[in-house]
Amino acid sequence: MEHECKCNSSNTEEQVLDVLSLPRQVRHPAILGALESLPTGGTLLLKAPHMPSPLLAEVESLDGSFTHEVVVDGPDEWQVRLRRQS
Repeated sequence: MEHECKCNSSNTEEQVLDVLSLPRQVRHPAILGALESLPTGGTLLLKAPHMPSPLLAEVESLDGSFTHEVVVDGPDEWQVRLRRQS
């Protein structure tokens, strides 16, 4: 059954990715790959040791449209929710 209310929610479960669990040299490619695989409306909660500004700039080069929301703004951990709009 499809979600029908107007609350901007979806039936898609949010993926969570803690970048500290990834080797440094593959972090950006892994995150970008995860974002590319998201369905429209899907979200990825990214946990990082710093504000991922360089990564957010790279997201702009992906096919589709993405938004981001800072959920936790440091100082020890940053959490950014990225949503695929299209």
